[in-house]
Amino acid sequence: MSGTARVGDASTAAEALEPLARMGVVRSEDIVSAEPLSGGVSSDIWLIRTDDIALVLKRPRRKLKVEADWQAPLDRGASEAAWLEYVSSAVPGSCPRVLGYDEESFAIALEYLDPARHSNWKSDLLAGRVDPAFAGAVGRDLGRIHSASARAPELAFQFDHPDLFESLRVEPYLVRTAAAVPEAREALESIIGTLRVTRVALVHGDVSPKNILAGQHPVFLDAECATWSDPAFDAAFCLTHLTLKQIHLPQHAAALRASAQEFAGAYQAEIDWEEPADVAARVARILPALMLARVEGASPAEYLNPAARDIVRAVALDALATDRPIEDLINQRQGAVHG
Repeated sequence: MSGTARVGDASTAAEALEPLARMGVVRSEDIVSAEPLSGGVSSDIWLIRTDDIALVLKRPRRKLKVEADWQAPLDRGASEAAWLEYVSSAVPGSCPRVLGYDEESFAIALEYLDPARHSNWKSDLLAGRVDPAFAGAVGRDLGRIHSASARAPELAFQFDHPDLFESLRVEPYLVRTAAAVPEAREALESIIGTLRVTRVALVHGDVSPKNILAGQHPVFLDAECATWSDPAFDAAFCLTHLTLKQIHLPQHAAALRASAQEFAGAYQAEIDWEEPADVAARVARILPALMLARVEGASPAEYLNPAARDIVRAVALDALATDRPIEDLINQRQGAVHG
């Protein structure tokens, strides 16, 4: 994992190191520094250094660091550790190695990936460094994870966490948005109902560019929502961010649109657990729901200004009401602006 560090005080560091001591990954007397990392809202994350190694300690928070009252079970740390262990074997290199896990605090020790060689994909995109080929690699590897897991039905029991998916995704994103936007309630309730009963493969639940490192290949982070559910949700979640950024960064819209297309094409090429067209149809339906959630739900996209939020709201509502493709609606709107 990687991030921007700042020095923490001794008392806070001592508290953070308690799970690490129980894991036995490093000896406390060998620790040279313990620094909190910024960027996450659901966990406290520390960079731990000794003379020989650097590692990341991640400990889930019960109340997430957002304005809304958003709480989640702490034992999601166990689900994340299990996802990381499985994916490390299914698609080697696509996530950090787990160095230790503490059952008492649900904290995980992970290998540290140097930002000099693993940039954050969200930071790259917001800075205008848009590489459609990398987006295609993300879609390919996500599809491979879903495909491998769909052939391992024993995972359905291991990741039987509908309550986790409900508290971290369905309720804060979709249920709250349905309550806030009455004109979209019927469409959103239909999508919510489908998500609650579709159980096909191992779902990461937070495939956002902020949780993907860009190096020689994609590295997926932060699988706290890992659940046996609908793989279309993961694909739609990632496409949501690529689509929002088309609106936020109109000067890079063409490259971001190409990135979304590369992602979708590479992902669909890996679908072998059901008809690709069926997955694509669910992705297309979930996408505008998640876009609307990013302006009306518990976790708004912080980089959108008021004008961009208005556009997101308008195109998402239009897509939910008419089933028109989001890409067509955005192209139409941006064409009207520049025409």
